[in-house]
Formats: sequence, structure tokens, C-alpha cells
Amino acid sequence: MQNKSYKTALAHFNECLRLSPYFMEAYYSRALTREGLGDKQGALTDYNIYLEAKPEDKEALFSRAVTRYDFGQWAAAKEDFQKLLTMPGGETNTVYFQSGAGGDGVTRAFTAQANLTATFLNYLGLTETKLKNFKVAQLHFDSAIHINPTNPDLFLNRGLTKLLASDSVGATSDFKQTLILNPESSLAKHNLAILSTSTSNTFESEKLLTEAIENDPKLPYSYAERAVVRMKSGNWKGALTDYTEAIKLDTKEADYWLNRGIIREQHNDLNGALNDYKQVLTLSPNYEKGWLNHGNALVKLNRMAEAIEDYTAAITFYPDYGLAYYNRSVAYHRLGKKVEACKDLTQAITLGMNVEPIMRAKICVDK
Repeated sequence: MQNKSYKTALAHFNECLRLSPYFMEAYYSRALTREGLGDKQGALTDYNIYLEAKPEDKEALFSRAVTRYDFGQWAAAKEDFQKLLTMPGGETNTVYFQSGAGGDGVTRAFTAQANLTATFLNYLGLTETKLKNFKVAQLHFDSAIHINPTNPDLFLNRGLTKLLASDSVGATSDFKQTLILNPESSLAKHNLAILSTSTSNTFESEKLLTEAIENDPKLPYSYAERAVVRMKSGNWKGALTDYTEAIKLDTKEADYWLNRGIIREQHNDLNGALNDYKQVLTLSPNYEKGWLNHGNALVKLNRMAEAIEDYTAAITFYPDYGLAYYNRSVAYHRLGKKVEACKDLTQAITLGMNVEPIMRAKICVDK
């Protein structure tokens, strides 16, 4: 296990427990091995068995708490971290590695018996944030920062929580403090850029996002956010390049494909746009915007019947999609299907679409 030969280690621990099912230490070791293999559910099962027998083992409890958090069991993780705050220290053999915010590499090593009060409070803040208890989360981060005011991740996490709580002023302050303590923090720069975008400061936003990308070129959402900023400033070529980079890093994010398709469509690369929209629908078959945009590209290629099928799919997944009714109305009109066109236009208006009187008169001739 220590040599990271996890499959071989797992086989040995399995055989050990077959021979001696009540050998508790083997459950703990197998849990760590399963974590190494990415089997968090199996690891949690073994941690639970071990801690049932040895509930005061601080290292094992910390391991389970972190695994529960990573696995999305936030309420259970919260209970473990709360208990850890009340437990005394003791001897230790396990070294934990804490990654930087966003998983951008190991920043420091520590043991469960060190003074980890700030770490436990940080995790409690993270769990409360996941549970949407933002005020409680901020109190935990406040306490952690009081203990360790030089840890940039604490300010970063509090800033992210404030951002979710719509406290943009407080979030900005925390992200700036993060950068004072760690000028290379990609996530702090990324989120400051988002806040700058919301105030229409596109130059500052692009500058921060470019710095974030330079510090960590493996964060797809920084490229995607910079693409949005570049689109707002009319830099379509740069936006296209950014979405392409984001897609290379995360091929399963449908919105990256959708937005790149929109850019390609704007520049009359209709076949490229169709390919991107098809990828959107492969990743998310019920994504109504994917069907709408695929249909729009087909209209531009004069493939009306196919476009109508796409608009119909969009309406199936989102029955109140006024724009899909409107676009289908136009496609029907171009095919000479006047009754269907007028019916869809009427429905689009009912759903709140603002339709010019000249278009109403053109499609609904007798209305």
C-alpha cells in the first residue's frame, strides 16, 4: 500500500480478512487502499466497520470525515468533523496531504495529531456551504482564520461562500486577501474576474483570467470564463480559441460545446456549429438549448423539416419554451404550412415572446 501497489495490497488485505474477519487493523488499511484505488464507497464501508470497534481513533475518523465530504455525504462529514474538534491528540503514524484549493497540487503535509483545529473548522465551513448554511459556514471560516490568519485557502473558501450568499463586496475582499497571501491563486483570480465582469470591467476581468490561466493552465472554467469576457468585448476569435482549450480539458461539459457552436454559427461555420451542437445532444439529450441551436443552424442551411423536428424536441423537453415555438413558426411558414405557423406564433406570444406586429401580420394573415 505504501508503495502504491494498491491492487496487490487489496488482494492481501482481502485474504487477511478472510482468515481473520475480526482483525480490525486490516479494515483500516484496506480502507486506505480502496481510497488509493478511487473506491470511496468501499473505503467508507471499511472505515465504518473499523470505527464501530474503535470510535476514538482520531486518524481513522479524520480519514472517514474527509472521504464522506469528498463522496458528498456532507451531513455525515459534519458530524465527524464536529467530533474531531472535541477529541484529544495522541500518537500518529499517518501523514495526510492537503491539496491547494481547486486541487492544484499538494501544498503541505500534516498528521491528524497536529494542531488541526483550523483544518477541522475549515472543513466544517465547507460542509455547511455544501448544505447551503452560508452564515454558519462563514462563522467556521472566521474561527479558522482567527487561529491561522496566514492560510490563503481559508480566505478563498470564505470568499466562495460569501459569493454564494450574494455578498459580492465581502467575497471581493476575501479574494484580494487570498492573493496577498498567495499571489498565484488561480481560483481567487478567476472569481475576482467574474466579479469584475458583473461590473462591466471586461479589461480587468480578462487580465485576471489570463493570470489565472498562466498560473494553472489546467482549469477549463478559466478558459470558458475568459471566452465569455472576450465575446462581450467582440474578440470572437479569442473566445473560439478559449472554448476549444476548455473542451480539450473537459470534453463532457455540454455548455462549452454549445457556446463554441454559437460562435461558429455567428461566423457562418455552420457545419462546425452543427458538429458542436450534436456533441451537446450526445452529452445531454434533454438539453433544450442544444435542440434549439441545432435547429437554428439547420434553418440557415435551408433544412426546414429537420429543423422543425429539433424545435419539437426542444418543446418536448421544455413545454414553455416560447423561443422554440417562435422559431418553429418561422420554419413552418417557410414551408408554406400557414396553419401550423400561426398556431405556433400564437403560442409563443402566449408564453411571453415579444413579436413585432409586422411578423404577426405576415404569419397570421387572417388574424
